[in-house]
Amino acid sequence: MLEMLPIFITIIAYGSIGLAIINAPWFSWSENALSDLGARAGSNFIFNTGLIISGILLMVYVSYIALDYLDYKALHGIIFLFLSGLCLMSIGLFPEQVEELHFAVSLGFFVSFPIGQLLLSLYLKYSRGHNILIVLGLVSFFGSLIIWSFPWESIGVTGVAIPEFLSSFIGVLWLLTLSYIRFKEKKYLFRQS
Repeated sequence: MLEMLPIFITIIAYGSIGLAIINAPWFSWSENALSDLGARAGSNFIFNTGLIISGILLMVYVSYIALDYLDYKALHGIIFLFLSGLCLMSIGLFPEQVEELHFAVSLGFFVSFPIGQLLLSLYLKYSRGHNILIVLGLVSFFGSLIIWSFPWESIGVTGVAIPEFLSSFIGVLWLLTLSYIRFKEKKYLFRQS
């Protein structure tokens, strides 16, 4: 059942963002940050609650997979991924009104998520031969760098909602792939015993 957590994380996170946008007629993908949804009445409860729950579930999932990867070489990736869950939860706990803290945890999430994926992917590539994860880990890491360094203003995008969505989405693809691979491995091991 815990192998399915990334599916629930994805549904809750993006579902709450979608519902918050529906309740925020003022929201613009090109002019706002996603976090603006957590700071204004009408959308704030849905947005913040969704991120808090998603962050908690991500920390639970990372703690669960840490039990299977009890190698110190996996520890770096595990720590960064756990930190990204903590930061995601904290984005909901500390909305934009708590400016400096909100900025710190938002930055922490968008930095720690791809780094954790890359580090754990490297471990899984060399310890278990998971080639697809290393490809997706590299895509997530370098994709995030490209997304965040792209000159969005040159195409009329003044907010950060689009880069936030794109960088988190490629990270979620990695997370769902990890979940699928682990589910297949557990199913295979169950059949063998």
